[in-house]
Amino acid sequence: MLLRSALIFFFFSGFSPEIIMRHDVDESEYIALAENYAGSAIRLNAGCGTFILPNVIITAAHVASVPQIGDDVTVDGIKYDIKKIINHPEFDMSRSIANDIAIIILEEDVPGVELAKLYYNNDEVGKEIIFAGTGWAGTGDKGMVEGSINKDRKMRAAQNRVDGARDDGFIRFTFDAPDSEDALPLEGISGPGDSGGPALWFDSEQAYIIGVSSHQNGRGMGKPEGVYNVYEFYTRVSEFTDWIETELKNNDIDLNQ
Repeated sequence: MLLRSALIFFFFSGFSPEIIMRHDVDESEYIALAENYAGSAIRLNAGCGTFILPNVIITAAHVASVPQIGDDVTVDGIKYDIKKIINHPEFDMSRSIANDIAIIILEEDVPGVELAKLYYNNDEVGKEIIFAGTGWAGTGDKGMVEGSINKDRKMRAAQNRVDGARDDGFIRFTFDAPDSEDALPLEGISGPGDSGGPALWFDSEQAYIIGVSSHQNGRGMGKPEGVYNVYEFYTRVSEFTDWIETELKNNDIDLNQ
């Protein structure tokens, strides 16, 4: 009961970091970016996820562990029952946020859904990616403070660049301010409610999921959540491809179908 209470607290307090955008760009551009590039991302009852097969979603373990995840997933107004949720066996929120990745298997395929492929290489640093999510939206000049948050749950997307990798299975992003030479035209990071959503890298038109939204380092840097220059950490998918493939095989699912 204590662990479940902790998970609920962290999830809704913003530990699990809709998209936080540049304050000098109209948010309609972030919505348009999602319409073009976020087809594999899905809003769950709690947090977000990414379709890698018509019946398989990758998300964060801290999202899959909360009761609010429910028993189904809604796509285009149709509910699809969840068959099984598989958290990484070494995920233990009472100790750390490491191994923050989970698999959701649905009872049936979702027709026509766009799919992202798993990313296997360890050359993520320097790649420009797309974040996508439907959590709370805000801007980097104010951060995630009450009164400046948009909770409309629309799918938004943002650009960023992988600028680091940690030994404990995370890749790092920085929310660069508009005056930074590193800031991208639609620079952004994840916001509360986006946990489990993807960092997508595109090779031509094919999306690859290279990261899963896990947490943000704001308060640890003496900054509020969601302001410019905070770090965002995503679970590094390339570190977990063997585990994902094994779990799918154990459930009679062919990743290459």
